[in-house]
Amino acid sequence: MSARTSSYYVVICILVVALALTVGSIVGKRGAEPSATYYCKEGTVSAAYASSSVALALSDGRHMVLPQTISGSGVRYASGTTVFWNKGDNAFVTEGNATTYSDCVAGTETVAYDDTTFTDASRTFVFSFPSDFVLSAEQGYTQDWALESTSTGMMLAQVYVPKTFMPKTNFGDAKFTVGVSGDPDAIASCLAPQFGSREKVSTAMIDGTTFAAFSFSDAGAGNFYDTTSYRALKGGECWSVEYTIHSSNIYNYPPELGIAPFDETKMKNILEGMARSFRFLK
Repeated sequence: MSARTSSYYVVICILVVALALTVGSIVGKRGAEPSATYYCKEGTVSAAYASSSVALALSDGRHMVLPQTISGSGVRYASGTTVFWNKGDNAFVTEGNATTYSDCVAGTETVAYDDTTFTDASRTFVFSFPSDFVLSAEQGYTQDWALESTSTGMMLAQVYVPKTFMPKTNFGDAKFTVGVSGDPDAIASCLAPQFGSREKVSTAMIDGTTFAAFSFSDAGAGNFYDTTSYRALKGGECWSVEYTIHSSNIYNYPPELGIAPFDETKMKNILEGMARSFRFLK
């Protein structure tokens, strides 16, 4: 090969490489499709939205692409009997007559070790919880936004702890909730709720915000419910961060079943850690 031919060969190679890099750069700079991860009672649904379809990755390992269809409410994607509904920050999946992913709420999570950090879709607050607990969606306007509330508010997040977390014990379940209300009655009684059997524990400082701390107890039909509630006024609204532990009377079980008392201290420490991880982002 002559020196001139060799030079031409080198120049061509350089041009080819440069062209490839340019094309790669253009492809890499294409706008990414919007996407969201929804946290449901049954697991997670990751959705990548295109102009007229959505690509779903379900936590059960399945992947599917559904075209957008006509809907009178929300955004509907369907193929055959599988339907994905997206309504704002909420979503659900139905297959045939069954809802296979329910109470889904959009958010972001960062997993570190065995903990998951949840940030609500509007990026107003964040908290951490064990990754084997179940995050469910906001419930919209409800009186259940705070324990025994008589006013309406928004249940923004709920984490459910199933009985299987402490098997072969008298542990029933537990839940951790974040709620908010702008109702005048809720605001007026936010720091001194006037109902039920309660004990005002103290004030608590959680990430720089002062909360009023209360404990509530209830019992009935051999079941016990113990709630710790933190409430604060912020932005003209009443915020509630609380958790309830449900257990049953250990003497309800025949000895031959081998049911042991649940580790109440462990359960309370986990839920209290979740409450103490709560912080406002705005």
